[in-house]
Amino acid sequence: LTHSMIHTDNIFPMGERPQRHLVRNSFIVEVDGNRKLRHLFLFNDVLLCAKYKATNRPDKFTFDLKWFISLHDILILEGGISLDQVKETNPPNLVSLKSQAATVRDQLRHLEGSSEGKGQTTNSSATSSNTSSSSVGGGILHTSRVEKYRKRLSDLEAQLILASPNLTWKVGRRGVSNLHYTFLLSSPYEKQQWTEAVNVLQNNSPGVGGSSLTAQELQGWITAYRSFLKTNMGNFLLRSGRDEPLLLGDLHIVADALQGLHASANVFLCFEVDSYGHFFRKAKTRQLESQEPKWNQDFIIELEGSQTLRVLCYEETPTEGVRLRGKEEVDLSTSWLCDSLQERTVALQDLTLTLQLKYIAPEATLRRVPTAKPHGLFGTPIAAVCRREKRSVPFVVTRCVREVERRGVGELGIYRVSGMSSDITKLKKSFESNPYEAEQLIKEVDIHSVTGLLKLFLRELPEALFTNELYPRFF
Repeated sequence: LTHSMIHTDNIFPMGERPQRHLVRNSFIVEVDGNRKLRHLFLFNDVLLCAKYKATNRPDKFTFDLKWFISLHDILILEGGISLDQVKETNPPNLVSLKSQAATVRDQLRHLEGSSEGKGQTTNSSATSSNTSSSSVGGGILHTSRVEKYRKRLSDLEAQLILASPNLTWKVGRRGVSNLHYTFLLSSPYEKQQWTEAVNVLQNNSPGVGGSSLTAQELQGWITAYRSFLKTNMGNFLLRSGRDEPLLLGDLHIVADALQGLHASANVFLCFEVDSYGHFFRKAKTRQLESQEPKWNQDFIIELEGSQTLRVLCYEETPTEGVRLRGKEEVDLSTSWLCDSLQERTVALQDLTLTLQLKYIAPEATLRRVPTAKPHGLFGTPIAAVCRREKRSVPFVVTRCVREVERRGVGELGIYRVSGMSSDITKLKKSFESNPYEAEQLIKEVDIHSVTGLLKLFLRELPEALFTNELYPRFF
């Protein structure tokens, strides 16, 4: 239950020390017409929401209390609402923001790359005062452009923090029917953890609502806790130029085997990665009933500004339903990740999971290589495929889209959650060799494998859909 426990003897003198302690906290997005960045604190006697204010110094931040609800007045509105029902004045365009961020990031990478070349040229040609003066002027201009793009990228990433989450979580005040607060979370796990934390506290703490709490007192508490919250703030918001760059590209995961179960259990794994400060569920294994389950399932997860992989192990029981058996977070770093599979042992409380991981940088994932097969499907120019099939749109595209419309429109994370690599490979071979077999197979595999196949077809096109000629006009 305890997400972050901070000892109050560092904050209050011994004689004045209250029994209040912090149970859970995180930054969160609140919606009230517009999306706003907030920080939510759950103490053992009160839930409070504060405005998050960053300063120019990366390790400093402040909080301003916005509202609070005493523990036994908290009402979790379980029914909830969908994101479409949330009234927003200017709903964010997530796809557009990600596209803009990718474009600015490419431009920044190009500028920084050319900067190294210019630096070498400057060193070798600094023989005359005119050349030296020109180089200095050009260097200042170049540095100014780099800083401009960095600021633009930082602004876009700040907007992505607000635009990314899409799961609603509503909190009300008991006895006040028309007062509620709507938050947006990105992970079902996070939503479940917040709800369970409140429920456990209410069931195990004596007392009733309406306790005499004051805003001034609570502001003092969150101000005092501020310096202790660095590791729980969401590392993305506290990054500095000294930190390792966030990862972009593809993370390949092979889920091998789980050990430590004392009896046969029906278990499955979920994998989440962070993106611009939020965690998103990206992949899920099949359920296996065994004392030593062995999945041998592989997934490809797209990384978008990521630094952490969260591994969750769940067990489904007839009496308790689905319950969490263990979790662990793995730091993603190029210091140990590489383009070949690395075995990793992950401790999930009393369980041990064996994984294999490898990382493919974006430069490699975006490299388009034409197929060597004269009549191939994947890696072949889309115009050639259409001519051969005598269709305006390739069959693999229309079939995947039709299958998604048939059974995937209501699926959470459609086109975002990764499918099984083995199923995607089978589908790819079937569409290339036997379309009739593919027609049957596509009905049987997980819908995320279908979307994975479509994304693979588009990714392997030797020329992007925008075409090389028109691409500069769009970006």
